[in-house]
Amino acid sequence: MRILVNRPTGGERFGDGLLDAMFRLRARYFNDMRGWGLPLEGGCEIDRFDGAGTLYAAALEEDGTLVGCFRLLPTEQPHLLDSCFPELLAATADTMMRGPGLWEISRLAVIPTEPDTPFRTETVRITAALLGCLFAVCEEIRISRVTCVTDVQFERLLHVLGFDCHRTAGPLRIGVEDCVAGYLDTNAENHAAARRAAKKWARRPVETPLPTAPIPAAKMLATRPPVPANAAAAPSQNVIG
Repeated sequence: MRILVNRPTGGERFGDGLLDAMFRLRARYFNDMRGWGLPLEGGCEIDRFDGAGTLYAAALEEDGTLVGCFRLLPTEQPHLLDSCFPELLAATADTMMRGPGLWEISRLAVIPTEPDTPFRTETVRITAALLGCLFAVCEEIRISRVTCVTDVQFERLLHVLGFDCHRTAGPLRIGVEDCVAGYLDTNAENHAAARRAAKKWARRPVETPLPTAPIPAAKMLATRPPVPANAAAAPSQNVIG
């Protein structure tokens, strides 16, 4: 498996079709698999937080098939928690969830190419690889805390994988999910948990390149359909926002 990172200040350049494939995978995951009915543009799930300042990660199998993704947003700009879940943010001290060095993970979606087992081993394998990439990126660009809105099942999985995660609000029923707000500090304990989880569940070593080439904003936006000016950001019911 390879993890590619596309970020606003420099990174592995996603091919012209990869952003489009990522938005289509999100549409399949959120709407077809989880039944959320999020707004689509040309078959792509895109909201107002998908823009030039967004960092993306994409997980590809050895044959190049896209099987997972997530995005990161700096909390000093509008993001899911403060814009779409104010009731969860209101119960939390503002400095815990917003500020310099705090980024929000959202739109984490995983669709394995192989049939999953009752224990969802394929889903966990891809998720663990993505979390390993998340902490590698955090170390490189000096993110000190990752915030999120997630469901209680994924919160449970983080504990099982050995992460020290903290709930700050919830659970709150949103759609069909019991959702919580919380955070992961990028400390030594969680870095070690990310490495252990990625190694334990990987079929073979995961490649997580930390790219350096700058990505023009126009390039990031070139492969996505325009987002209507009046488009509302619908709450995501993914394992993470």
